[in-house]
Amino acid sequence: QYVQPVRTRKDGKWTDIDTTLVKQKNGTLAPKAATTAMSFSGGGDTTFAQIEKDGHALSLDWPTKLPKPKIDGSTATYADVLDGVDLKVTASAEGFSHILVVKNAEAAADPELAELELPVDTDSLDLTEDADGGLTATDPGAGGAVFEAPQPLMWDSAQGSEATDGTD
Repeated sequence: QYVQPVRTRKDGKWTDIDTTLVKQKNGTLAPKAATTAMSFSGGGDTTFAQIEKDGHALSLDWPTKLPKPKIDGSTATYADVLDGVDLKVTASAEGFSHILVVKNAEAAADPELAELELPVDTDSLDLTEDADGGLTATDPGAGGAVFEAPQPLMWDSAQGSEATDGTD
């Protein structure tokens, strides 16, 4: 017994989950075997992630065209999407996560980063924000949640005396 899925049906056969990203014929990247269909940009476009489930799709875009990513296992890293900021998108068995890696204080002070908006596109889903700042994409016909995302988080991973944890 497992808490998370360990196998999925692929081409009519059970196969072990493998979220290692591989290039697809259309130039996108996708996990070898996941329970939910998803793809990430291979570079040159603005949609960095798309996910499909139960006949519905949701995509997240970056405001500008993305560079070709560096792939490391389940993670695609789009370098310098803003000056000093990388976008990392990571596949999991049932979905994906994305983070912005702000590499220095100058990048953190960029006003473009402070006002960053990521366009979301859905087909036939209602997108709502919950009281905690998370998002839910609901099937209006069935009334059930198809996709959910928690409230975005920010943290400082600086080490030593430069770390700011709110205490002196």
